[in-house]
Amino acid sequence: MYEAYFHIGILVKDVEAARADFTARLGVQFEPVHSQQIATGETSRFCYSLQGPPYLELVEMSGTGSWSPDQPEGFHHIGLSDPDVPARCAAFGDRVDLIAPSADGSPLVALTPPEALHGVRVEYFDASMAARFLGYLNGRALDSQPQDADHE
Repeated sequence: MYEAYFHIGILVKDVEAARADFTARLGVQFEPVHSQQIATGETSRFCYSLQGPPYLELVEMSGTGSWSPDQPEGFHHIGLSDPDVPARCAAFGDRVDLIAPSADGSPLVALTPPEALHGVRVEYFDASMAARFLGYLNGRALDSQPQDADHE
């Protein structure tokens, strides 16, 4: 059995504006915005809610494909932990976007296309990587996070 989902990805045009709007309108607090290069070479700008699980992940539109401005703003994916991401990718016929590879090139994080599951993308995290990431997310204190900082 796979662990329960731990985050919901929301694609946004402007991550800072979305962060402020979600805080003002829903009372959800977020960590500072981070930037990270993904396997496609594109830079992803994102932040996670402090409340959770499940955590809200705001991801700024960028590049082409799954994260591009050609995609609609709003719900983007469900993030799950999986003990065997390469096998999961094979189960989807290898129709996945590689987000983070391991040293041997096998997927640590992969994103399915929406047509693979009734219009819903699933972002699979290697179980050990997900456990470390959840440890980080769970360890952040609500009171210690500035709400207007941009952390690159």
